Amino acid sequence: MINRPHYLTRLDRHRDTGLVKVLVGMRRTGKSAILRSYRDKLQQEGVDKERLVSLNLEIAEHAGLRDANNLLAYVRERRDPTRTTYVFIDEAQEAVGIGKVVYTLAEEGCYDLYLTGSHTRLIERELSGVLAGRFVEIPVFSLSFVEYLELANANGQAADRGRLFNQYLQCGGLPSAMAFSSNPYALHEYLDGVYHTVLRRDVAASLGKEDPVLLDAIIRLLTNSLGQPVSANGISKTLVQVGHQCSDDTVSRYLDALVDAHAFYRVRRFDLKSKTLLKTQERYYLADLGFRNLALGTQQAQLAGLLENVVYLELRRRHSEVHVGKHYARHICFVTHDAQGTAYYQVATSVLDPAALDRALAPLRAERDNYPKTLLTLDEVGMASHEGIAQRNVIDWLVA
Repeated sequence: MINRPHYLTRLDRHRDTGLVKVLVGMRRTGKSAILRSYRDKLQQEGVDKERLVSLNLEIAEHAGLRDANNLLAYVRERRDPTRTTYVFIDEAQEAVGIGKVVYTLAEEGCYDLYLTGSHTRLIERELSGVLAGRFVEIPVFSLSFVEYLELANANGQAADRGRLFNQYLQCGGLPSAMAFSSNPYALHEYLDGVYHTVLRRDVAASLGKEDPVLLDAIIRLLTNSLGQPVSANGISKTLVQVGHQCSDDTVSRYLDALVDAHAFYRVRRFDLKSKTLLKTQERYYLADLGFRNLALGTQQAQLAGLLENVVYLELRRRHSEVHVGKHYARHICFVTHDAQGTAYYQVATSVLDPAALDRALAPLRAERDNYPKTLLTLDEVGMASHEGIAQRNVIDWLVA
């Protein structure tokens, strides 16, 4: 288990504030490990073990606690009446009526609550209504490249950043995947298990009854279109042409289910002229690039899409809002908005060719403002500032 201080810091920021802390993300991204690390941190700081209540609603031992009344009674029985009791509930969406349980415990005021969830419904259907303004959502992603390097070093792998970055693109960043990085067969079996668990449990939870052949086809199309504009209408037309029977509404339901399960992230376009979010031609990025080979087999990967995927996930770790920038017919790969301000990012594999450099810079040059603008590439030479637009090697940027 590696240290992931970014998440511990965010949890610490909201400790004992009355806010419920909710870690959300795809399965196996490390949410449970983060909770364990934070629980250990509290113990090291002097919190008695008896005031730490931990349970996992996915395991058989705690299956009876998926009933709201049983869960409430279990936590109350372990309350310290004189001091704060810290409650950690893993995979909280498995409990029927978890929203009411958490609301009741929050109202009683003697608990500090920490939850994890692998499905958006935990937030939208369970917590938003009863806990509006009283919880903080903390998205958890697979390992950043910095964390990946740290884990590789802990496992005794040589710190060859270029080789490890190629491995990162191929294997993805799920924390446990590193153990199988030298054995492609074992890695495939591990990722396949995670992949189908996500589909069987979390995607199916949204769809109720799904067509697995249609779901696989949609996943393949999305995976083969990383960084490209996608629409339900476009997907349905493509699928009908190859023999599938599906409507735009059906495809939309499947897309929503994949996003709800955090298997893919949907990125909306931000119109830089009107300063509004657009509802069409979104782009989709994989939660973990390790799933790419499962979806597409040995089909040659498009490096540009993989790079955009890596940059998108890193920007989501660093910023609260990430969109695709649109200015008339031009597009900027990513625009970030948060307390740090606004910034623009363009991604290209290489701009050593002057024509490629001009194409990459044109959308950034069109924005006549003073917001920071960065061009990220794999080039190791030619780093420069182009009329105020910084050009950086993407690996250097990831580890900065």
